[in-house]
Amino acid sequence: MNIAIIPARSGSKGFRDKNIARLNGKTLIEYAIASAMSAKKIERVVISTDSASYEKIAVDAGAESFGLRSKSLSGDNSKTVDVVTNLLCQEQFANVENIVLLQPTSPLRTGKEIDECLSIANMTGESVVSVARVDDPHPFKMKKIVNGALQAFIDGTTSEVNRQSLQEAYALTGAIYVTKKEHLLNEKSFFSNKTVPYVVERFVNIDSEEDFEYLKFLVERNKVRLPL
Repeated sequence: MNIAIIPARSGSKGFRDKNIARLNGKTLIEYAIASAMSAKKIERVVISTDSASYEKIAVDAGAESFGLRSKSLSGDNSKTVDVVTNLLCQEQFANVENIVLLQPTSPLRTGKEIDECLSIANMTGESVVSVARVDDPHPFKMKKIVNGALQAFIDGTTSEVNRQSLQEAYALTGAIYVTKKEHLLNEKSFFSNKTVPYVVERFVNIDSEEDFEYLKFLVERNKVRLPL
């Protein structure tokens, strides 16, 4: 069985209630659920939240809930992997093979992409994670300040290289993570030893109101499409 888990903690500080920010009348939680439900290979969609109001939004949109998170898994320092492994210990998930993590704050994904990631995971036996190429700023051009002076962020690199000569760099989009349940429970990680990248063209990871405004800009100009 393949299940999608949607983590949606309330109480974010940088952008209050970002998981239920609304675009075209729908919340980011609802968009995440819609993408999961449009995937042919997903058999169950589960919400994990510490908020009764978030839970209602998710259940009304078609997701299942198995109760709110405990306080110990609802703080600023709580790790998503701990939340998911705690959920998977319940007996109703005994027959689950693959876990698909869909973060509401990374809404640019489709059911087709989720299905493709699951197919790759089943074919390779490895985890699959969505990534996108990053051209600027390239990691080689990043700096850190040490004792008031600039130094290369990555030791041994230089920013004085033509962009065309730089090695391609990729960022995690946060949109799709696929991993085996047994691996997740045993290793406490969404990444296997040879995690396979699923490359997408564009992504928006919403941590601030400015990020959300950028998403709205892209949608309004038909640069991207959301799953509803």
